[in-house]
Amino acid sequence: MAKKRVGVLLGGLGSEREVSLKTGAAFIKALESLGYPYESIDAGPNLPEQLKNAKIDCALLALHGKYGEDGTVQGILEYMKIPYTGSGVQASSLAMNKVATKQILTHWGVPTADFQLVDLKKNPDIKKIKCTLAFPVVVKPAQEGSAVGVTIAHTQEEMMQGLETASKYDKVIIVEKYIPGQEITIPVWMEKVLPIIEIKPKGEFYDYKRKYTAGQTEYLIPANLSADLQKKCESYALETFRAVGCRHYARVDMRVTPEGKPYVLEINTLPGCTETSLFPKSAAKAGISFEKIIETLVECATLDYP
Repeated sequence: MAKKRVGVLLGGLGSEREVSLKTGAAFIKALESLGYPYESIDAGPNLPEQLKNAKIDCALLALHGKYGEDGTVQGILEYMKIPYTGSGVQASSLAMNKVATKQILTHWGVPTADFQLVDLKKNPDIKKIKCTLAFPVVVKPAQEGSAVGVTIAHTQEEMMQGLETASKYDKVIIVEKYIPGQEITIPVWMEKVLPIIEIKPKGEFYDYKRKYTAGQTEYLIPANLSADLQKKCESYALETFRAVGCRHYARVDMRVTPEGKPYVLEINTLPGCTETSLFPKSAAKAGISFEKIIETLVECATLDYP
């Protein structure tokens, strides 16, 4: 049987374009190793025309952030009946929206940090916004990834500066209670958790620079957790994956307090796969090669709507 012709969707229109290009390059390298015919598609404003001309059997999504990870591209692919990898339209949209994610997690009893919602479309005067949480707090756009636009504020003045920064990326902003302790991430692969990774950045928090610059962060696989705490974190990761309605794969980010209480921060439906990315590190620890990941995704590519 002839192998599928794969369209690698990469780049895109969002702020995570450069990361997406690196993920796409890794995907292409794996496809070449596996012998799949492919077309590299830089997802531009004329994406439907690009897809029509490419004549692909399925789309391998290497996109991150707005327009690529939020259900937008997934909706285009559904409409054009092109099977694709990763979560569907609804799950992608919910996971990208940190407010919606928190509301779902709260409904299902999954612990997540307390937060204050700031809607600058309704109340544009940042100077009039007062923090309702105890400092420190984390200020972040409601719909971005890779720590884009994220700051930590220790005072009201720093919070306002954080709102200014976040407002460059979104007019809806989350001010979230800072959770001290360990930062961990748990990849989920085909409804099973992979080894937990503990993240130890060389700085106050795991920002964009420390995510994508080699040597800026130490990773511990497996994470330094007790057996009971590990099981609890794994359970929350799977609950999050299922509550949001994800499929194929995702990565759940958490923080664990010094007292051993985990809090889910967010879920990433198209985890990065660059040379410093966490999903492939964890998969390798579990004995799953990068080529196997790509082959499985391509063969599992599907649609939400039959």
